[in-house]
Amino acid sequence: MSFHRRLQGLVRVALAGLLVLAGATGTRAQTTSASVTGSVSDQQGGMLPGVTVTLTSRTQGNALTAVTDENGRFTFAIVRPDTYTLSAALQGFKTLEQTNFVVNANDRITVPTMGLEVGQMSEEVTVSSRVSELQTTNGERSFALENKALTSIANNGRQLFNFARLVPGALPQGTSGTEVGSVSGFTVNGMRPNSNNMTIDGVANIDTGDNGGNMATTNIDSVAEFKVLTNSYAAEYGRATGAQVQVVTKSGSREFHGSGYWYGRRSDWNANSWTNKRVTPEIPKVKANRNDGGYTIGGPVFFPGFNEEKKKLFFFFSQEYQRRTDPLASARETRVPTALERQGDFSQSVDASGNRFNLIRDYTTGLPCTAADTRGCFQDGGVLGKIPANRLYQPGLAILNIYPDPNASGLGAGMNFTSQDATSSPRREDLLRMDYQITDKWRVTGRYMNTNFTPLQAYGTTWAGNGSDQLPLPVQHSLPGKNYMLSTTMVLNNSTSLEASWGRAANSLNYDMKLDKLYRANSGTAGLPYLFPDAVQGDYVPWFQFRGGRTANAGQYQTDRGPFTNENITHDVIANITKVWGSHNSKAGVYYQNSYKPQSIFASFNGAINFADDANNPFDTGYGYANAATGVFNTYTQANKFAIPEWRYTNFEYYVQDNWRAGRKFTLDYGVRFYHLSPQWDHTEQASNFLPDQFNASQAARLFRPVCLNAYPCSGADRRGMDPRLIAQGVAPTAANTVEGRFIGRLTPDSNRFNGAFQAGQGINPELQDGTAFQISPRVGFVYDLTGEAVTILRGGWGIFYDRPQGNMVFDMIANAPGVLNSTVQWGTLQSLTSGGSDPNPVLAMNPTVYGFNPPKTTQWNIGMQRKLFKNFMFDLAYVGNTSDNLLRQQQINALPFGATFQAANQDPTRAPSATPGATALPADLLRPYPGYGNIRMWDYTGYGNYHSLQTGINRRYDNGFMFSFFYVWSKALAINSTDGSAGVPNLSEAETRRLDYSLTDYDRPHNFSTNFVYQTPELSQSKLLGLFTNNWQISGVYFWTSGRPYGVGFNIPGIGATNLTGTDTPNARIVLTCDPGNGWSDDPYRQFNTACFAPPKPGSDGAESARFFVRAPPINNLDLSLSKTFALPRNMRFELRVDMFNALNHTQFTGVNATANFASLTDPTITNLPYDNNGNLVRPQGFGAINGVAPARNLQVMTRFTF
Repeated sequence: MSFHRRLQGLVRVALAGLLVLAGATGTRAQTTSASVTGSVSDQQGGMLPGVTVTLTSRTQGNALTAVTDENGRFTFAIVRPDTYTLSAALQGFKTLEQTNFVVNANDRITVPTMGLEVGQMSEEVTVSSRVSELQTTNGERSFALENKALTSIANNGRQLFNFARLVPGALPQGTSGTEVGSVSGFTVNGMRPNSNNMTIDGVANIDTGDNGGNMATTNIDSVAEFKVLTNSYAAEYGRATGAQVQVVTKSGSREFHGSGYWYGRRSDWNANSWTNKRVTPEIPKVKANRNDGGYTIGGPVFFPGFNEEKKKLFFFFSQEYQRRTDPLASARETRVPTALERQGDFSQSVDASGNRFNLIRDYTTGLPCTAADTRGCFQDGGVLGKIPANRLYQPGLAILNIYPDPNASGLGAGMNFTSQDATSSPRREDLLRMDYQITDKWRVTGRYMNTNFTPLQAYGTTWAGNGSDQLPLPVQHSLPGKNYMLSTTMVLNNSTSLEASWGRAANSLNYDMKLDKLYRANSGTAGLPYLFPDAVQGDYVPWFQFRGGRTANAGQYQTDRGPFTNENITHDVIANITKVWGSHNSKAGVYYQNSYKPQSIFASFNGAINFADDANNPFDTGYGYANAATGVFNTYTQANKFAIPEWRYTNFEYYVQDNWRAGRKFTLDYGVRFYHLSPQWDHTEQASNFLPDQFNASQAARLFRPVCLNAYPCSGADRRGMDPRLIAQGVAPTAANTVEGRFIGRLTPDSNRFNGAFQAGQGINPELQDGTAFQISPRVGFVYDLTGEAVTILRGGWGIFYDRPQGNMVFDMIANAPGVLNSTVQWGTLQSLTSGGSDPNPVLAMNPTVYGFNPPKTTQWNIGMQRKLFKNFMFDLAYVGNTSDNLLRQQQINALPFGATFQAANQDPTRAPSATPGATALPADLLRPYPGYGNIRMWDYTGYGNYHSLQTGINRRYDNGFMFSFFYVWSKALAINSTDGSAGVPNLSEAETRRLDYSLTDYDRPHNFSTNFVYQTPELSQSKLLGLFTNNWQISGVYFWTSGRPYGVGFNIPGIGATNLTGTDTPNARIVLTCDPGNGWSDDPYRQFNTACFAPPKPGSDGAESARFFVRAPPINNLDLSLSKTFALPRNMRFELRVDMFNALNHTQFTGVNATANFASLTDPTITNLPYDNNGNLVRPQGFGAINGVAPARNLQVMTRFTF
């Protein structure tokens, strides 16, 4: 019986017991309820039993009551996030009252001992709790942003996750002008961005495909609290290894309150971009507009005979409409076919460095095509590079005419097209929340969120097979999302309480392009052959690829996987029980989540044809556009069918934890979490996997090998393919016992095509995986109060955490054989390709997943201190670190062995000798470890990394008109791969793997400094008239300085690839360092590093000439400011006017560097794409070593808000 089936039975039993216990259902492993504990003493320090302690909500008026035990202790086990008044009363003592007592989501607050003075109960002693309290109950690293920060600090794009910048250890993935739109938009403590988890009111809101997208979104005005737990959190938190991001929505109160607001942005208010201003004459700003309008309202629900005291039922509703038109931050530049090239005339063509190239090879001649000998080059009417009309392939010319006409000159590096189109993004967000205090011990909350998002994307989305990174391609994107929550909390007795909730989150993604010429009926490509015509969807044309070699900067449309559609639904159930006994606060709970995700197949069902030049291709013309014009292709890939699998998984987790106040100074927090994780699997059982240990070498497929009918070497019709079995028998090749040369490298008809491959449920379990799905996760933390007065504390934590891997690693398996045939034909001509897949079997590309399911694991720790300072400031210092294992990695396990193409036994006897190493090797598919397959990109759990940091900060909560936060983080993040799916080299020793790949991560930033503040100016005048102008001003801002990202320098050599340098198809060689290139950035935009320090690698490379990263991009240095004025109106109404300035100082921030050197040839190390020519003239503004990306210039936003 499969693990999934076994787990289903276990879950049913557990849930049945849970429902009986709870009488209700629940959400995620983490809820939003907090706990408050403390003690009461007299003035001499004696503990007082029998004291009535009351916690009263300032917004809703309801109260919680506890009585101190014989040791003077009290506990409120379940407290919803709010601002309270905490009071303690006992006959014979004055009542002590603490106002502004703030409780954040999931806080575990220990109140410093409350000392009562002797006196009458009617006498009150009132103190303010609006201070920055130390974290005295646990060792976790967590940071709650109060509502004042959310509403006052400028937020670029009004994206909630932008506030992650204010959390120590968190780093946005983009530049200073990037809007962080999802929980995977930032990394925390060196961990991968898709290891973060997010809940809204305790309900999951994570797209289970990439583990980072949002199900539904909500506007900032509906958010009461934003909290991030970054390290060593308690056992009640599960699912992810990274940050736990908790969002709490607003509730209604006893009084009606509401707001109406508008945020506007106009391009006319902004500074022009750096790139536009460097052109003469200056390029005008591209038009952009944003209008975000919305309203909120909340209050009590009452009518005669019900809730007349307005303490039971409350509502909150918000709605926001966004109408945005956003152009690119800077223009995109690329290469498209010229008018002559569209006619087959390449006499005036240029290569990727902008240098003239008209040596277009005619493979049928078998003669050289070089500058010294042009006999083998196309030339018509004496024009070198012009292809005769009778050799042109009309569908190929139609392909060239799909692209827009050139619209610019002088761009450098052969580029001739520029664009900066805008995306239109209409969005509506709705939220309704109801809170019902049924009794003083029973509360029920329900919440509904809805998102309607329908952008028309200017450049589409390439991952969905509907987009272009350089050419305008309008794509209609539909992304509706919903999130529901229903929860209940019950106080069973003075020491026991229960929480239970249910949640459902859902979204769908739909992409469909809106460019007529990319449909077959309108493109003129009707004669184009398809391997599998019936697989094509939506009448899309294939993805025509030109990048690489001499057309490396060509623009292209990715259309191979469109239209794309999916749906994603998760259900969460949880129940927690809390028990207070003596000095222990114990908690236990269970958590269940299932996911359902039908989604379009990730495969090239519309086809993908690569026309890039490749010197190893016997048909190659030497130029990508000329290949298309003559019908020559490098590779042609297509899946044999379209499919929509139904992906599912189940998480079942449970935990127990205890918070033990072992004495006045020491608290121990410890627990353990248990995980039962099922692999994500296809319910339709269409997916397939490849198991290397089940591959039978004795039954390996036979591939046609090259032979000559007559003398060797040979070309044209004399070059044929022959069954290797006949060759081994010594049979002489004839026309009868061979096949056409285009079939070389394909399987013989009687070969075993699916050796080692299994479809779900057929010789393998339905999940296609098995392994260590049960995991144990211990957690421990401590706090030591040096004085017992909560002034200076030592604290730390340690724990093991497991992650639910992203779904994309298994989604690839739907495109595997034998369920789906993802076929690739290498080297041929479209004219000779038979449509319908009737050609002899091409090799199969596979994207399997390792059979042993082994969830990613992270071990985290921190140790530090906190101290209260003057004026309610708090100081924090900590060493924070982690190690990660079992991280996702995707490796090409069917790569050629190093040096394979250089070996004499692997040379193609039909090819003429060449001075280029590896150029005459047999086709790669004849040299692979698993014959019959092409690329086998295996997902596994072999990644690892570590992170170490020193984190320090000073904080002050908002009080008396001032809030302040500062932090500085020094850190180092190392790993063998930075993200899921990063390629690795298989079959290497640990030492070799570390030598090649162990390096700084993409998101390593050694220095990260940030500060933010809110300052309310004092009342400058008591006069109503003067005060109208001088009073109620507020200034706020956020500044950060962050080290630049690490990067490496790559290279391009025309016609040369990995097979010519390392003797394998992967990995390629790395660039050679001949001197110190510098730190990777400078003030000179055209010389970010010393470009004279690089040379091309030599054949025989082991791929380790230089490190993966060895220079750094420029640092990010940014200040955002806000200035607002509030006008007081009658009846507590207010009107606010605010101006936000993003990049307020208009500081130019370089974000991208052209780090690819184009070398003239394998033997000539001349770099051909430098910014300056030999005379010192700037001819390539974005050449090698020059800036090619800049963060946005200063942007302004205006806000108006009416509140009551």
